[in-house]
Amino acid sequence: MAVAGDVVAWGCSVLVILGLAWYVFYEVLKRWRVGLRLSALDESLLYDDGVSVEVITDTPIGSSIVGGAVAEFMEDSGP
Repeated sequence: MAVAGDVVAWGCSVLVILGLAWYVFYEVLKRWRVGLRLSALDESLLYDDGVSVEVITDTPIGSSIVGGAVAEFMEDSGP
């Protein structure tokens, strides 16, 4: 009976290891494909469900972002 238990334990171990290896392979493949699409400037990435897009804005300290407003340069017409 102990032999049957060992076979089941080894079988479960093999399944877990194969599952982890498949997951790592899939993630590497997915990131490689996204990299190729980025290098090709594929605009459909913006609408792809598998990709999340974050808007990052670099502004000077003290700036504020107002939604829907277009920034315009205003010259100082002081006295």
